Amino acid sequence: MAPLTRLFDLIRRGWNMSPLVIGRWLMRKLKARRAAKALPGWERWLGPSSMTAALNHKSFVDLTTAMGGANPFPGLRRPNAIGAALSDRQRAEVLDRAARAMRREVDMLGSGTVRLTEPINWHSDFKTATQWPMNPSLRLRVNNLANPSDIKVPWELSRLQWLLPVGQAYVLDGGNERAQFARTIIEEWMAANPVCQGPNWFCAMDVALRAIAICWLFQAFKDNPLWRDTDFLERLVKLLILHGRFIETNLEFADVNGNHLTSDLAGLTVIGVALGGAGIARRWLDLSWRLLSQELPLQVPADGVCREGSLPYHRLVAELFLLPALARRNVGLPVETAYLQRLTAMAAVTRAATRPDGEIPIWGDADDGRVLPLGTQALNDHRYLVETLTSMNTPPKSPACDETLWWLGTGDGGPVDLSAPASSAFADSGAYILRGDDDYIFIDAGPVGMDGRGGHGHNDCLSLEASLEGVRLIVDPGCYVYTADWQARNRFRSTAAHNTPQINGVEINRIPRADWLWYLANDAVPEIRHWSTSADIDLLVAAHSGYGWLASPVTPVRAVMLEKSTHRLFIADGFSGDGEHSVRIPFTFAPGISVEPVTDGVWRLKGGDASFLLVISSPDDWHSALMSAEYSPSYGVKVPVSGLAVERQGSLRPLALALVPERTAPPDPVRWLAGVVDKRFPVPGLGA
Repeated sequence: MAPLTRLFDLIRRGWNMSPLVIGRWLMRKLKARRAAKALPGWERWLGPSSMTAALNHKSFVDLTTAMGGANPFPGLRRPNAIGAALSDRQRAEVLDRAARAMRREVDMLGSGTVRLTEPINWHSDFKTATQWPMNPSLRLRVNNLANPSDIKVPWELSRLQWLLPVGQAYVLDGGNERAQFARTIIEEWMAANPVCQGPNWFCAMDVALRAIAICWLFQAFKDNPLWRDTDFLERLVKLLILHGRFIETNLEFADVNGNHLTSDLAGLTVIGVALGGAGIARRWLDLSWRLLSQELPLQVPADGVCREGSLPYHRLVAELFLLPALARRNVGLPVETAYLQRLTAMAAVTRAATRPDGEIPIWGDADDGRVLPLGTQALNDHRYLVETLTSMNTPPKSPACDETLWWLGTGDGGPVDLSAPASSAFADSGAYILRGDDDYIFIDAGPVGMDGRGGHGHNDCLSLEASLEGVRLIVDPGCYVYTADWQARNRFRSTAAHNTPQINGVEINRIPRADWLWYLANDAVPEIRHWSTSADIDLLVAAHSGYGWLASPVTPVRAVMLEKSTHRLFIADGFSGDGEHSVRIPFTFAPGISVEPVTDGVWRLKGGDASFLLVISSPDDWHSALMSAEYSPSYGVKVPVSGLAVERQGSLRPLALALVPERTAPPDPVRWLAGVVDKRFPVPGLGA
């Protein structure tokens, strides 16, 4: 992209920003560029005496002694107790992961198993064999959409989280070979990544997450002689100081702050604690905590749902705000009650959003991002977050999730109730969960996310995910990738990919340019028209303004009703507006669900031994047909699944569907459904 084009894009994006926001952005850019020139000199200047002075200690020995006692991680207070609390399966999984890491085998971001070189090539996207140059970091063009390479691959590798199981195995069983391997990997990274050079000093978020991993590994190995070696400690302390200084001078503020800034601040807190909390470490502690305390209520409104518009990012953000609180409390620093209460609200969201199978829907973006991935649970099982956030004041004696054990350590608390709550409404975010016995419906009836910028939110207003009788039937398609395939990025976040009505083939929130991969126009303003829940019936009615800009405007109105006693789901779509339009309502089915026609307007969905009927009330007005669909359970992974598209061209007509267990279906499902919906659902064309 030519410089003038980039400048035009910046002007266009910033047109509605205040002069203060633009001025702050320019000042931060200038500060980052000055730091990029100064930090290499700082690296040469830092030695035992200068580092000791910067951290306000009398000698380097005093400094390293203080580091040994300055533990940011409560889970490592009593490391010997962890092994006794793990199950045999959990222990075996940790040791297996450690063995794979020590064979230099990684599997990240959909790569499959990859054997790393010795020494590791830290600047390569090994998925595409693309090599990133060792030029000044801030001059690198990391989002080159003409190149299918993914900068996230070297970033993820350099976060060093794949090395954490080696430290965990050492905590469980010791072993000098583990201590030596972890030290070798860190030394390889130091040698290959001089400060402010190459891809791994570009993004402060990744610098912060790498620093957190290094600090955790130091606490795991600190009593081993290989990690008490003075020469290694000098280089390790220098590395952490450079990480802290880089983060401080590259804080990722934006007009609407998000997980990048929170990562930066979490990293500064952990580094500040790990380096003893004095001198520049104290400055980082004070700065990061002041900003974290300001950001938490802004990024997580009162209903507890992170405003990123994504459940995977809800987890990441919860971890990012939790870790600094734990680090501070572990060294006796205060944490305000209001801060902890907002974290507890985030736990309630995850608990409510968990499906009957124990995992969460992939609502919004998902790049597998974590802060300290130490547990052995499945990637999309977030129940450990509920347990950890709920019990952070009184850790359980026998936690249900080993992730909780590694984060909090053992305590004297009782078990945490991880069972699913009743149906839930989160008004600020527009997330609604309808729930019965093994029935689960998740509906996004909220704004696009990030205060209308889009960010990690998708074009999924009024979309839903559904499980009946414990069987996943309708799913959110997920995220897949970012810059590695920008067409796929836009496809997976598009209206057409989600289970929501699409009018005239356009987006409910327009995408101004195809290469603006984290931006959506704020067109679809939601409106909740009715919400009620009872012992047998849950009903949500919602609309949005996403098609108000059309020459002939249309307002989609969707009613979703769960009848718990019969395990029946009803979806009614009505449309306010005039003129002729094309309307398409797609449904993406879960992996393993097969779809076959039964009669006109009736489709059979089979999953294992379970069988359901999807019924359309007016098959003469609406055409339904099988379609190919895609589902992404994690970043970089996609699988083909079945889908169904229900379509109409012409004047606007309502549509009602029912999803019912086949064993209790009426003999004439289409006629039955027409009778059920007539004047029952408060949507245009079907209301009383």
